[in-house]
Amino acid sequence: MSFRNVVRALMRRWLVLVLAAGLTLAGALVVVKPGLVYMSTAVVRVKPPEARQDPGGLTDFRPSLAIIGAAVVTVLKSRSGEAELRSAGVSGAYDLQPRNTGTTKTEAYVVPTVEISVRGTDPTETDREVDIIIKAFAAQLRMLQDGLNVPAQQYITSDELVPATALPVMGVKSRGLIGVAALGTVGGVAVSLWTDEYLRRRRPRSSPRRRLLPRRNVPREVGT
Repeated sequence: MSFRNVVRALMRRWLVLVLAAGLTLAGALVVVKPGLVYMSTAVVRVKPPEARQDPGGLTDFRPSLAIIGAAVVTVLKSRSGEAELRSAGVSGAYDLQPRNTGTTKTEAYVVPTVEISVRGTDPTETDREVDIIIKAFAAQLRMLQDGLNVPAQQYITSDELVPATALPVMGVKSRGLIGVAALGTVGGVAVSLWTDEYLRRRRPRSSPRRRLLPRRNVPREVGT
């Protein structure tokens, strides 16, 4: 299809382009004037068992602790874990991300942490829901070790390293407007061309004209 044919098809389906422009304008208004959303974030630390020489457990961090923390995160982000958190009162969009402060230069000293965040319109409610997830994390960590028959004195525990803090989510409006404009343009052109091709195929084909053959001169019989 040449560029001229594309332009003609778009001109024939101008109504579809108008509809796409209206939807694009509505999306741009949502980007310009979004609803205020808060995100509450807290950091949980996975602690090794306490020992006499290290009662606080601050010098015995190992990579295996990060693996255990990631396993608990996987459970809480699964379908069953999500259903449990929803029934406990978490209604906002939540996320758990394992973090690790170890570097290539200090591999022997690894502090595994988990960042817990909840999005919502009420900052007080998001802080409360983060606390629910923190308690669920500790409960799942204990259940995991109970299933492995770990002695109580060797339990891996967790505590709140950074308390929950709710902050408004500020997006970049220029990027949002560019994205909406690009989606509206590409989607409008694609739907217009598809509609034109669809209607062209549904249009009944006109039957070819029958060519009239000239009559041959048949000699008449001469009466006797």
